[in-house]
Amino acid sequence: MPEILLACVSPEAAAAVVTAATRPGDTVHTVRQDGACVVIGYHDLRWPMDVAEWAHENGHAHDDDAARVIVRVQ
Repeated sequence: MPEILLACVSPEAAAAVVTAATRPGDTVHTVRQDGACVVIGYHDLRWPMDVAEWAHENGHAHDDDAARVIVRVQ
């Protein structure tokens, strides 16, 4: 499964993203914390884009870090 890193503003922000984005039972669209980053596993390209956009809109990731995820998965 491909993975991409989303840098967050702090470890607490990364934890909030993981809590909000966790899908129990979904083994193809995953999130896990690695310090101040969220590791996003995906098969559908929309998943990391959605996680990055949500993180930015809720103040957990800077716009350039969210944009970096969106650009890299296209």
